[in-house]
Formats: sequence, structure tokens, C-alpha cells
Amino acid sequence: MIPGAAGATEPAVAGPPTVEELVEQPVIRGASLSPDGFKLAVVREDRRDGVRNAYLLLFDTARLDLPPTPVVLGDYDVGSVSWANDERLLVRVLLRKTATGEEAGYWRYGYFFPLVTRRVLSISLDGREQVMLFGNMAKAIQNNLDLGTIIDEMPNDGRHVLMQIYDQAIGRQALYKVDIYTGQAVLVEKGASETDGWITQDGVAILRLDSNYSNISVMARAPGETEWRFYKKFRRNQLRKLDGFDVVGTGQEPGVVLVSGRGETDPFRTIRRFDVRTLEMGDIVSRVPNFDVESCLTDREDRLVATAFIDDRLNYVFTDPDLGAHYKGLNSYFRNECNVSIRSLSNDQRRMIVKASGPQHPGSYWLYDRTAKKLDPIGPTHPKLTRGRLAAMQVVHLKARDGLALTAYLSTPPASTGPRPLIVMPHGGPEARDDYGFDPLVQAMAAQGWLVLQVNFRGSDGYGRAFAEGGQKHWGDLMQNDVEDALAAVIARGGVDESRIAICGISYGGYAALMGAVKTPTRYRAVVAIAGDADLLESLAFTRRYEGSFSPSYLYWKSVMGDPSADRDLLLNASPARRAKEIQAPVLLMHGELDGIVSAEQSKIMFAALKNAKKSVDYVEVPKEGHPAWKHDNNIMMIKRSVAHIKAAFDKA
Repeated sequence: MIPGAAGATEPAVAGPPTVEELVEQPVIRGASLSPDGFKLAVVREDRRDGVRNAYLLLFDTARLDLPPTPVVLGDYDVGSVSWANDERLLVRVLLRKTATGEEAGYWRYGYFFPLVTRRVLSISLDGREQVMLFGNMAKAIQNNLDLGTIIDEMPNDGRHVLMQIYDQAIGRQALYKVDIYTGQAVLVEKGASETDGWITQDGVAILRLDSNYSNISVMARAPGETEWRFYKKFRRNQLRKLDGFDVVGTGQEPGVVLVSGRGETDPFRTIRRFDVRTLEMGDIVSRVPNFDVESCLTDREDRLVATAFIDDRLNYVFTDPDLGAHYKGLNSYFRNECNVSIRSLSNDQRRMIVKASGPQHPGSYWLYDRTAKKLDPIGPTHPKLTRGRLAAMQVVHLKARDGLALTAYLSTPPASTGPRPLIVMPHGGPEARDDYGFDPLVQAMAAQGWLVLQVNFRGSDGYGRAFAEGGQKHWGDLMQNDVEDALAAVIARGGVDESRIAICGISYGGYAALMGAVKTPTRYRAVVAIAGDADLLESLAFTRRYEGSFSPSYLYWKSVMGDPSADRDLLLNASPARRAKEIQAPVLLMHGELDGIVSAEQSKIMFAALKNAKKSVDYVEVPKEGHPAWKHDNNIMMIKRSVAHIKAAFDKA
């Protein structure tokens, strides 16, 4: 164990984890290697007796047996740490509360964006020099809550970083070049009135993202040009990515970026070159046969190191086969039970920091020396959540009734014996996916002694175009059939108490929970639908009203759900609110008051329909919340209410 890094004095805890423990903020907030690989920085936050203390620990990677140099940061909620160069650290710090104790923020795209006080500290290796970036702008320091967004660390510069702030003097987003030694900031560029942000290359903005609700207009400006040109408008999906145009790297070729997406004929998502000068998508840079690409890993020089994809767990295809062999060895060390993500690389790629996480492992950081083939633990993110307290996960492969191959994940409580109650938990999206990982909601259910089943039904992401498009206009039938078929396959394996099965989901998962209770009303003892659609015709009308009939979002949802004109009967039949009288199980509905992705009106419609049908239903509308995820306290409430609702129904079984 690296001395001083891991908090080895944490007391051992036994028994099932509490909800508070499962959603607790991590102790280790980040770790980073210096470019030369000789120094390691770890940022921690400890709370003892109600007192918060954040600090840095600085290590010599060649002498990890020596105590670290501690740098006290104080009463901060710390974010991440990175290296501006070999002698200067950048630490993101924030305060979440206003003077009144309320969390400030604003709403956009149906999400709550906290207006926390964000700052970046530039710190010397001995900790004696601490400079706040934007320190020369007294009005900005006094009036601007968010001065913490670094767009480009400009590794080839060594003295400056490029930062984005909302400049109150001009009433829009702006880019500033900031000196990391003095904190002084100089205006580089003003955005348009609707600008969200920029993509830069070597300190120069070449793409600009302008928003209109959940639609994003991509503007382009090649190196040497002075005017911005409109490229295309995209939908922003629920993963906060641009649908079909996710910039995953800036590359080394001037005016060319790396973009993840599916071309018009690509069966799987790949990484392609996008030329800002010609506004054309170019050659495929990287692909993974039979898998959708998730992202890519680049070094400080913007060289492509690896392409990431999900094969149940996180995996990489490396440009250097030798590095791939080392990565395979790391996975073996973690018994192939964790997602091993590379978080930081030295310039020579000899040393790296990896984070391991999995169903029974919320997270831990490690330092790996490729030459010495040595792995040193930095420490766990959640010391109290030990392996024996958490549910294990099995990967279940099955065939749907029409022969389609499906993957599901079954979480089993520790020391599980005999028939157990089971929770079916469809994911959101629907073009998202579940995988082999740690999920606080799943673990909270398993802590009750319940099995939890997650299904990647058709329409899910990660399995290629055909699989994703297989769910289009099949919300009410084929996608639901897949969930039912996965449940049947797990029941056939044994160990399930068939008299106590419930279904719970968020967003699309909330819709699937309601529709499951319609299609198989005698199967479920309880239903929890959080921020779910209930009336597809009304949901489409909401999107059309707020985003326009020809917006990318409306056209997407019309293709996925159905066309209100051509597919009216299909949409009516697939709307749980129109079939409320068929539901038998008690229903809990929860929704954020200000949800702009799935309007809270959807839960109100469902509540009214169930009431009119004289069904058992509760509705919780959460003030000042948008589309989940919600703020910490409301997230705890959401989990506890869900568990209590299901438990009450099970107790009556």
C-alpha cells in the first residue's frame, strides 16, 4: 500500500450497506501522473466529526516507500487533479452551497446545472505557491460562481491553459487564456448568445457548440480562418453526447478531430476523422469488430493510444500490442471482475494510473509500472464498501422468443440461499445499456436480500445499428417481450421466489416498468416508475411543442416511438396510461417538477388514469428537480421510497 494514500485506518464495517453508504462521495477524488512519470498526485477529502478537510498527497514514483508531501487545501469539496507540466498541479475545488444553505443552479435541456462556486488552484510541488486562476479579475472572482472549466490544458505551451466562463460583462460564454503561474486571464474569444462550449486543438477553437434546448448546432472554423460556419444540427442524447457526432479526440493533424458515431452504412459505431476545413467525415481510424466503440484514449500529445468498448466490462484495443498484453495482465490480477480504466499516462507510457471498479468494488486507484511489471495500490474510493457486503453479478446469455441473442445481468445478495424475491430493473434511454458494474440502486435493492435483473433488450446501445434499430416502434411489444424472456430464463434457473417479483425503472426504464405491469399484470407485486413516459402521444406532442416539428429530437423520437399520424393505434396501445385498468400491482410514481426530458405531466397523467381506474398508486413530485440524476438528498429519498414501496408489497405477498 502506498503510505498515506489510502486511509488504511478506516474501521471495518459488516452487514448490508446503507443507502447513505452506497451514494456517499468518494474519499479519493482523483489521481494523476506528472508528464515525466516521476511524480504522483492524489487528491483526497476526509470528513471527521462533521469537519471537511481536503488535501493533496505528492509522491515520488521511484520511492513509493517514502511518506508523501502533504498539501492541505482546507474546507473544499474537491474535484479532480491534473498536471499542467512537470512542476505545476491544477486542482479543481468547489463549494456546493450558497450562504442560505440552498444549492444554486439553473435549468437547461431539462437538467439541473449546479451553480456551485468552482475554482481552479495552481499549486507548486512543495505546496507553498497556490494561485487561484482568474486572480487578476476581481469582479469575476466576486461575481462569477463558475471559474473552474478548463477546455484545453495546452501541454505544448507549459505556462497557460484555455478556460471557459460565462462572462457577465458580455452576457455569454467566453474563452480566456490563463497563466498558471500568476493566475492572470486574457480574453481570447466571445461566444454567440447560445454558445455552450468549444472544442479546441492546441489552444485554438475549431468547433463551437451552440444550443437550442436539447438540440446542438455544430459550428466549424478551421485553423487560420476567422469566421464560423454552420455544419449540422444534432440531438443531445440522455448520455449528454451528440447523437452521431461525439468528439472523442483532437488528434495531431491540424484541423482534424476524431469523432465517434455510426456512418450512414456502418453497422457498428466507429471512430472517424472529421475535417473541419471541408466539413466532411473521413476514413475510419479505429473500429472494434461486432462492438460499438465507446471512446478512445489519447496521450498528452493527442496520439491515439487505445479504443474503448464495452464487452460486458470495459475493454480496449491498443495501438501498441505490448501495452495490450500488460492490460490483459491487469485484468487477470482483478480476476476479470472489474472494469479497469486507464486514467493517466506518463509521456513515455511506462507508468499509468488505473481505476478498477465492479459490482463488488465501487472503485480503487492503482499505479502500474510497465517496465517493472509492478502494481501498487493507491487506495479505495469507498473504504466501507468491502467486497463481502456487496452483491455479486452474473452475466446471463439468453435467446428471445424470436431467436435474438440477449445479454442480461443478475445481481445476487451475499450469502444468498433459497428462493429470493427479484427486482426487474430496465435501463433508461432506451438507447443506453447496462453493463457489469457498480450501481448504487441495484446494490440498495440487493441489500434487502433481493435478486436484481437488468436486461439489454433490443433498442439498447453497444450492440450495433441493427440491434439498436430493432427497438424502433416496438416499445410496447418486442422490447417488453425481451424483458419478459430474460425474466423467464432466470426463473428457469431456479432460486427465484415467483410470488415476490417487482419491476422498477428510471426514464425509459420507468415506462418499461409501467408497460410490464400492463402486459403481465399478474407477474409483478409492485411497480416503481421514476420519470417515465406514460402516454406516448402526449410525450411526442411535448417534444414537438418545445423543440419544433423538424428538430432532430422530435424527428428522432418520432422514428423511435412512432409517428402520431401514421402510427396512432400503435402509440395508443403502447401507452400505459391508456391501459391503466389492466394494471393490478400497486404503483409508485416519482418525477422531478422541472423535468424537461420527460415532462412531469407524464406521471400526472398516469396518476390520474390509475386513480380513475381505482388502482393503488402514490405520486411523489420532487420540487426543483429535473431528469434524474437528482441531488444527493433527493437521490437518497428516491432509493428509500422505492425500496419501502416494494417491501410493503412483498410483505403482503
